[in-house]
Amino acid sequence: MTTRVEKELGNISIRSRLAIFDGTCVSAEAACTIEENELTYDYMMSNGVKAVNLLVAGMGPTALKARGVSSAMQLRQLGFDALHLVDTGFCNEASMAFGSEAVRHAFLASAADAVALAGSEAMHILDISTLMLLRVCVGFPGEAVAVLQQIPQGNSLHGIQASVLLDAGLRADTLRRCGYGMLGVIEQTAPTGNELGKLGYTV
Repeated sequence: MTTRVEKELGNISIRSRLAIFDGTCVSAEAACTIEENELTYDYMMSNGVKAVNLLVAGMGPTALKARGVSSAMQLRQLGFDALHLVDTGFCNEASMAFGSEAVRHAFLASAADAVALAGSEAMHILDISTLMLLRVCVGFPGEAVAVLQQIPQGNSLHGIQASVLLDAGLRADTLRRCGYGMLGVIEQTAPTGNELGKLGYTV
């Protein structure tokens, strides 16, 4: 059996080669005969290799870096997304290969990403705060609620400005469902009177 270390060093098995190019324009014969040094990021991108192929082949971030993937953004361009980071092993490997900040920047770019990452170990590995999650939920109240429902309820708004809650479309009724009453919101977000009114609270 080909070990992970061997794959990273370039000894990709026939089975892995077939997995990498399954469903692409590269024939099985070509997949099995292509030179090792030609199995690069550019070659895989130009021939439609997807993340699922690479995972089946056992090629994670470290192995892909050895094949020319030079950034976390290129990892995403291959089809990896925030859900893959929920796998602690994959997330750790990506962070080690490209740096936590770069991985966070590449994979926390949308409200859907925030929902995928909320409450996962990736938040600790990549140093993702609740504020970061809610900031990418601007205009997406459903996703903002989903984020709050997946993190410790009742005390996770500390340091988050009330304006962020407003921009994310959160209001008194949805905040209440997530464990935040008016007193909790006031204590943790220090809203102005105007912001409190916009959130739907009346004093």
